[in-house]
Amino acid sequence: MVLMGVELTLLIFDAYSLKDKRSVIQSILRRIESRHHLSVAEVDELDMHNKAVIGIGIVGNNRQLCRQRLEAALKEIEENYEVEILEFDWLEV
Repeated sequence: MVLMGVELTLLIFDAYSLKDKRSVIQSILRRIESRHHLSVAEVDELDMHNKAVIGIGIVGNNRQLCRQRLEAALKEIEENYEVEILEFDWLEV
């Protein structure tokens, strides 16, 4: 069994309030969960209006497939949202 995840630190452009931030983050969370069937949540920096930390995780039996699905989710976030990925940390068990 493989447990794999990534913790992303995002800089959100054009977020001038927590309401703006929540709109962007909720869109990302719903899209990643529904399209890639991954577990996803905002895990830190909850009170900052232009920065967020998101955790994405997957459990499977194929290490390569799990990593490919996480990388596809990262690529989708970069391509479809007005955010910059400042930092990401891979977690693997």
